[in-house]
Amino acid sequence: MTQQKILDESLTLFANHGYENTTLANIAEAVGIKKPSLYNHFESKEAIFLNVLEDVAKIEMDYLASQADLSADHTIYERLHHIYRSYLNHMADSTEGMFFKRVTFFPPEEFSEQIKEVFLMVERNMTAIILPVIEKGIKEKVLRPLSTDTLTSAFYTLIDGLFLEENFYDKSVFEQRQQASWNIFWLGIKDPELEE
Repeated sequence: MTQQKILDESLTLFANHGYENTTLANIAEAVGIKKPSLYNHFESKEAIFLNVLEDVAKIEMDYLASQADLSADHTIYERLHHIYRSYLNHMADSTEGMFFKRVTFFPPEEFSEQIKEVFLMVERNMTAIILPVIEKGIKEKVLRPLSTDTLTSAFYTLIDGLFLEENFYDKSVFEQRQQASWNIFWLGIKDPELEE
């Protein structure tokens, strides 16, 4: 119980203050234990961070899978749009999303390789979810017959750009930008022959 509480509180602290600005004393205080008691569960702040990173990766992949399942029997447009919106909202509104953005934009140097591995693992997971939707969309002539690499790259670039924007705009402006970006993206990937 205490070990999970340490990870939960550390996640919140790392998400809000970053790795460098979070001390073991901060973590112990948030958990409600004395700093030396942390060593009964983890050997160092580095070990806590790596456990939090691993937990967040699992949470993100589980979240993506749950969202893909929710949209399985909808149109290509609805499925892609649902995955797009739910992922952006999750990243904007969850502690895990805040942590993930912080460590990918400003990775602590000593963990840059591990963070890159987690980022790529989550991206591979997202690809496994959207690729069948894209392939079906091309087959059914809903999407342009572009390479799937091109379409997935455009999808990621759209999301990555909005991750940055979410830090600078209030919720209503960010919502407008999300919708405008999606509309232009959809116009670019949908088959020109497709009737709306």
